[in-house]
Amino acid sequence: MKRTDSASETTPLATKADLPSGDLESTTADAAPPSFFAQFAVPLAIGFYVCVAVVKTMLTKSLFNTSSQPVAFSAISAVATCVTLIPVFLIDRSQWAVPKAEYLRGFILVCVLVALDLALTNIAVSMLAIAIQQCIIATNPAFTITIESIVNRKLQHSFVYVVIAVLCIGPVVAQIGMPADNISFLGIAAQLAGVVCSACKYVFAHSVMQQCKKDLGTFAFLFWTDVLILPILLPWALLDGELIVLLRAPDEAMDWIQLLGAAVLGGVRFFSQLLVLRVSTATTLSCSNLAYQAINIYLSLWIFGKPPLTAGLITGSVITLSSAGVYTYIKISKILDKSPYCVAIDGRIKSALGCAT
Repeated sequence: MKRTDSASETTPLATKADLPSGDLESTTADAAPPSFFAQFAVPLAIGFYVCVAVVKTMLTKSLFNTSSQPVAFSAISAVATCVTLIPVFLIDRSQWAVPKAEYLRGFILVCVLVALDLALTNIAVSMLAIAIQQCIIATNPAFTITIESIVNRKLQHSFVYVVIAVLCIGPVVAQIGMPADNISFLGIAAQLAGVVCSACKYVFAHSVMQQCKKDLGTFAFLFWTDVLILPILLPWALLDGELIVLLRAPDEAMDWIQLLGAAVLGGVRFFSQLLVLRVSTATTLSCSNLAYQAINIYLSLWIFGKPPLTAGLITGSVITLSSAGVYTYIKISKILDKSPYCVAIDGRIKSALGCAT
């Protein structure tokens, strides 16, 4: 899913944590050296995800600079991913699985949110400079926390809301001093709507994934997600005429290679996200997102030369990335829940505001 925050952030590699404390020393002494997978699975998965995310973003923006049909491209990306996965199922039949009726409604809801997130994000990429678009995407935790608080009817620590408020200021500051022809309010609106869909997807996807993880492996989950977003994306692309224009646009073999390569990378990116979640935690994925967003912002300035580098853009991107970093640290360390002082401060603030915890 660009195209997921778990309350129990465990990792299959953390086997020592599952052992009784009295047996830890003797078990460690007799244990064989950790395998290559156990040692390097997490950094390799993170590196793979960040590389794919950066390359996918740059290729997509390059494609949209010459032919801008974002919804049609989203549909082609889903089709290309499904076609690419068919040989996987033919080679390894154990990877094939079908979603069960008991969680199909929730699965379809998540797929609808994935489709809207994908299409709206690609629309924003086609209209906005990557630096601005990535600053807006980085506000995802703010929307996720807000929606989660409403759905679960439970407030987070007060300081979390302060951090996400500062986080949302970053994209606004980044626009200061920007030439008017580099600002697309429709693109900003599309990306904000995409972030809301993405945040809703993260909130609702957790329970769905807990239900279907025993039935659907990574490849099957990816395949059926892309299959179920097609009934939304294909009619959308046909009705606005984008699909016909996009399929007629490539004139040479290299044009088709660029189009299909960028399309397949959409599925590879989703797969790499699921891979990170398989070997690590949702918080690790948040850290990875922060890394690739920072790379995208500054690499795009060098590759595309847009938007012009202004004090507002530098300050706004630093505010956004720093706030996202603080948010990630809070989630990793859980310092706001562990520190009695922080808990007491939160209690006083909520009591003064008349908020229930």
